[in-house]
Amino acid sequence: MPYSGPGSTGLGKPLKSILHGNPDIPVLLGTSTPGNIRMTGEIADGWLTMHVIPQDLPGKLKSIEEGLAKRKDGKTLDDFEIAAPVRVHITDDIKASLDAMRPIIALYVGGMGAKSKNFHKDNMIARGYAQEAERIQELFLAGRKDEAEAAVPEQFLDDNGLVGSRERIAERFKAWRDSRFTHLRLVNVDEESMDYIARINDA
Repeated sequence: MPYSGPGSTGLGKPLKSILHGNPDIPVLLGTSTPGNIRMTGEIADGWLTMHVIPQDLPGKLKSIEEGLAKRKDGKTLDDFEIAAPVRVHITDDIKASLDAMRPIIALYVGGMGAKSKNFHKDNMIARGYAQEAERIQELFLAGRKDEAEAAVPEQFLDDNGLVGSRERIAERFKAWRDSRFTHLRLVNVDEESMDYIARINDA
């Protein structure tokens, strides 16, 4: 609206945008607690997961379906988008690649949120690593970050991504490809790895 106060010229005219918004742009929510995942199913077009691996997805889908059941637009799980981040790294040194992820996992599990409420720590516990999660947080909050990083279970790191030789990645990729995930967001990936995933996905 034009300004009409003191000092105005009186020549201003209301502006109307010539651009039109698209009401059909999908809305995906990044949520992690059961209540928020249910809400995602109820109001969104899709779900941006975090720390969810193929083996854990069926249990999470129950919350999505509970939310979908409250909708009036007819959307079902069949047309609901679910995206997952997955790290891909073609390498002959699996241990070094996994070790590179230790600092970020230790930070999130050990130092994010409050000591009594940390969603990343809760996720590690839900994945079956309760003792390790408690230890990581204890060490991180005590300032012993190197020890916290060393305490991150190697299997936890390995399950979060696709690391190793092309043959190893191709075999492990099947679980991600054949799961209910509709999109995989490749993270920390180089051009070689991205090209390889594209090729084995079409195989």
